Amino acid sequence: MIHTLLKAAVLASLTALPAHAEENLGIIGGTLRLGYSNQELDGGHVSGTVDVAITEHGGLQLDLQYEERANGGVGRLGSTLYMTPQAGQKYGLTLMIADKNDVSATYGQIGAAGMFAVAQDVNVELRAAVGISADSDLDWITAGGGLHWQPSTNTRVYARYDITEFDEQTFGATAHEATFGVQTRFGSSPASLFAEASRDWLNGRNPAAGSTTLRAGVSIALGRTGNNQPSFHVYDPMRQILRRNLF
Repeated sequence: MIHTLLKAAVLASLTALPAHAEENLGIIGGTLRLGYSNQELDGGHVSGTVDVAITEHGGLQLDLQYEERANGGVGRLGSTLYMTPQAGQKYGLTLMIADKNDVSATYGQIGAAGMFAVAQDVNVELRAAVGISADSDLDWITAGGGLHWQPSTNTRVYARYDITEFDEQTFGATAHEATFGVQTRFGSSPASLFAEASRDWLNGRNPAAGSTTLRAGVSIALGRTGNNQPSFHVYDPMRQILRRNLF
């Protein structure tokens, strides 16, 4: 099963962290997140992020995600090849490939993302991408932004908003998703608790009423992130389309 492979790959990557976290190049850090959703069709989810320093001013962020769904789980592989020209700035090219179990639904997208420190302990993230389905004529353009605030050493608050335009002969809609979350670390340990709320909806030729999703779980982080800024968010515009069985 795809989710078994994803979990194994995440755990294997994180196992290698202690031996490399202090090196200038190679794996510098990673995060494992386990959580659960209140959505009627959603279940548990697991994700792992590994940050690799390739050069003194560049790196690669790798993401593996799996979400359990009543109508078929979704696995994702994401990557961001980024540069860090100076403190407080990182930007790069993004790639995401995803597949839904039990049906023919493979899709992907390519784009760009940037993160900029606008104040002490405050980072702004911008992203844009184009995507296509391998199993139909569905394609899309998506853009979004996020705000990361670190009010204390152990607490991070974040918010993000994404908008996606689907415009095909058989399906046309504009998808929106807004998320607010908070993460708190246990003292000096690598473990944290996180909780977030998302609201998504569709308007246009094929509208859908808004839906709220609550998520909570535990996160374990080792090492550090690229340029010591938050990891780039992997956004999947197809999440709410798949959950509503519109694809």
